[in-house]
Amino acid sequence: MHTHIVPPDVVRGRRRYSRADLWFGRLYRNERRVLASADDLRRSMRRAGLAASVAFGFAWRDPGLCRANNDYVLDAAVASHEGGGGQILPFCVVPPGDLDFAAAEMECCRARGAVGVGELFPQGQGWNLNDRSAVRAFMDTVRSLGLILTVHTSEPVGHAYPGKDSTTPNAIWSVIEAAEGEVPIILAHWGGGLAFYELMPEVHQLAHNVYYDSSASHLLYRPEIYRVMSQLAPGRVLFGSDYPLIRQTRAIRLAREAGLPANDLAALLGDNARQLGLAGTACRETA
Repeated sequence: MHTHIVPPDVVRGRRRYSRADLWFGRLYRNERRVLASADDLRRSMRRAGLAASVAFGFAWRDPGLCRANNDYVLDAAVASHEGGGGQILPFCVVPPGDLDFAAAEMECCRARGAVGVGELFPQGQGWNLNDRSAVRAFMDTVRSLGLILTVHTSEPVGHAYPGKDSTTPNAIWSVIEAAEGEVPIILAHWGGGLAFYELMPEVHQLAHNVYYDSSASHLLYRPEIYRVMSQLAPGRVLFGSDYPLIRQTRAIRLAREAGLPANDLAALLGDNARQLGLAGTACRETA
């Protein structure tokens, strides 16, 4: 449910793009941090035995960079469908604060087969989550297009790392309120701990259509997180690697070694994604 691919020009020209986008620079100026193309992702999927991967571009702040990356992801999805093997399921990225552009781009990408929007990066893209009317207008557009939304989230406590931002459970709540339970929302990185507050009935009632992906678990939590989250949000936990941050083979191995009951593991690795409407997503056993 969580991979990133960028055009080869971005891979080759990371220094230039690091100067063009502040948050891209913070994350990828260090050349030891891997960037991946669509071909890289397809090879990774074959090694990992994955039937499908949701792919995003980077959460660029510039609309033109978003559009170029979206075109690349959408083309890669078509190629994966026509070529057989693992399928790439495309999401599109937009700067949500630029509503006119975002609405037009989401509509265009939806017509070309995008099934969702994200991974959005509120702080990196300058999305003011305190502007409730603007957040609601954006979410109304997502709802009208029938898209799934994925948002980057961070923990309010713990160690600092590149990519940790201010999008904590308290900050993301305005998005959940604006969705009114009618937009499937995937919170990356286990939602920064929001699921704990679903033990409060009023939070659970509004968050019943909120899903949590496991991306970057190896950098944040002990392996027990898989069991805890499967109990806190049954039916709403999704496998995400954050590839190429971590190899998909390793991410799947860590999930399998977390001690989940067989039914919960199957739910994590594909069944919950199918319930979300992403047909054909499942982890195939490798030889």
